[in-house]
Amino acid sequence: MKTEGTLHGDPPRGLARRIYFAFLLVAVIPTAIAGLIGIYASLHTLRTETLVHLQQEVVVRAQGIGRFFDQLSAELIYLAAAPELEEVRAAGARGDIHRLRAATTRLGNDYATLATTYPYIYQIRYLSAQGRELVRVDKKDGKVEVIPDHRLQDKSDRYYFIEAMKRRPGELYVSPLDLNVEFGRIETPERPVIRVATPIGSGAGGNEGVLIINLHAAFLLEQIQQMAHAHSGTAYLFDRSGHYLARTPESSEQFAMQPTAKLVDRFGAEALALILGRAEGTRTVAGNVFAHAAIRFGAAYASTEAANWVIAVGFPEKILLMSVFNLYALYAILAVSLLATAIGGFAISRHLLGPLDALSRETEAIAAGNFSRRVEVQGRDEIASLGEKFNAMAGHIEQLVNSLSSHRDRLEQEVRARTAELEHEQENRRELDRQMFLMDKMVTLGELAMGIAHEIGNPLAGMKAVVQAIQFEEDLPPGIREAMRRVESEVDRLSDFLRSFHGFSVVAVPDPKPCKLAEAVDDVLFWTRKEARSSGIEIETAIADDLPALRADPAQLKQVLLNLVVNAIHAISGKGRIAISAAAEDGSLRIRIEDSGAGIAPEVLPRIFDPFFSTRQGGSGLGLAITAKILREHGAEIGVDSRPGHGTCITLTWPLFT
Repeated sequence: MKTEGTLHGDPPRGLARRIYFAFLLVAVIPTAIAGLIGIYASLHTLRTETLVHLQQEVVVRAQGIGRFFDQLSAELIYLAAAPELEEVRAAGARGDIHRLRAATTRLGNDYATLATTYPYIYQIRYLSAQGRELVRVDKKDGKVEVIPDHRLQDKSDRYYFIEAMKRRPGELYVSPLDLNVEFGRIETPERPVIRVATPIGSGAGGNEGVLIINLHAAFLLEQIQQMAHAHSGTAYLFDRSGHYLARTPESSEQFAMQPTAKLVDRFGAEALALILGRAEGTRTVAGNVFAHAAIRFGAAYASTEAANWVIAVGFPEKILLMSVFNLYALYAILAVSLLATAIGGFAISRHLLGPLDALSRETEAIAAGNFSRRVEVQGRDEIASLGEKFNAMAGHIEQLVNSLSSHRDRLEQEVRARTAELEHEQENRRELDRQMFLMDKMVTLGELAMGIAHEIGNPLAGMKAVVQAIQFEEDLPPGIREAMRRVESEVDRLSDFLRSFHGFSVVAVPDPKPCKLAEAVDDVLFWTRKEARSSGIEIETAIADDLPALRADPAQLKQVLLNLVVNAIHAISGKGRIAISAAAEDGSLRIRIEDSGAGIAPEVLPRIFDPFFSTRQGGSGLGLAITAKILREHGAEIGVDSRPGHGTCITLTWPLFT
């Protein structure tokens, strides 16, 4: 009985097993043998060479630091013997204030030149025998400053001044590594510092002062930070005061000196003593490899300063063992093995897996949307069977996609048509509702306005007449006369409101005539310019005299412009500007009134033309409503563009007279 699975009836043979054994013989076994031979043959040699290179790097860095201090000692001794410093001492001894001031100025300039030349010097000072700063130069952010007299400080209580005064002239003192202190507080941001000082004097009558150079410790910290990064380990700096500073590749810039006693538990007392000694070398402590070297200063430094400054770098021994595998011989063997693997793999893949490449290409084409593609695979194994099934699947997908595409196109057409109809109906319905609402609202407000004006207007006139008559009475108490005056003022205000309300509801039918915009604007500015100037507001106009005439009722045109200009003035708090411009286009005149006021909030903007709505205290809320009604009667349009804090621009589109 034949087994199903191929068109020819023969079962697929073990393709996966053949590929597995072929790559095992060509790639895995030769690569493993080559790697073991290379590692075994060169481990000891490379380990020794790596330790030697590590020790050489630490020694070179220690020597570089020592040469830096030697060069610095020469500069410091030269400055101590400079004639300018001797002139300062002489002027101070004689008490000659003028010569002392001139000498300290020249000395400060010399120190400023030196601070500019050396990047790691950030402070040079000359202190008197009493510890008072006489000359001081600071460098911060690359800028050098000679400190004036009123900012000089007393440093007599500082340990480095006390220690430097104990030395003989010509000897140098080096302080431990610590943070700079100004006016009794640690300077922020933190600035790690090393101070190098020498006493000034003849040597016979005692020291007369101290010359001090402050070094930014970055030149030491950079050295150990670079070693930490280069070896993925921990770098150390030990100073002569029994403290150390550690840096790792992940260390932050924070400065934190620790006592060396904390390292006893990690390294042991004996190993720590060897590291801190004047010797140099490499050693393995607690699974870590260490290389260390002493920083040797020149003869000008006292023996206590020249000893016990050490730099060291350490990292886990397993990192060293991993790094020694990076061998040229091993690389060559691995390269040959990998080349053989690549050639063998390429030959096998072309022989056995070529059909899979064709199948992959056709799959990508179908995934990209080309459902007519088919694969041609010959043979009697699993890949051939897969190719036949792939072709059958592609045919089914092509039929299904074509059917879905046709159905989708029909649905999209129906949806677009129906959506357009619904949108058109919705828009018409909204416009009709809005117009009806406005008509009902206007009719109601008109009736209400007429009734209010009739019912309230006559009594108000009578009230005003009575109040005025009472005020002419003699022997009225002052309080009564003032009360009558206030009543009359309130009656006038209510009458003004009734007139505005009546004007909104019963706007006169316009009598359009040819109107020159420039003339209407001039009339409006005649009434508003004084109020604007009193508030510090400038009104600018850019209206040409040859603009076409508007189709408008002259009085109502002026009322619209007056309402808008007054609103613009009220919108500006303090000084500001109002710009009025116009241009003719497409049978209309576009009039722009732009102010630099506070602007209108987005949530308020839709309501500004509603009757009785106002954001101004004391406003009736009818000015813009009347303006909108007049514009509708004239067939004109109004647009508002406003952003809070950026002012408001109102655009009127008014028909031209034809």
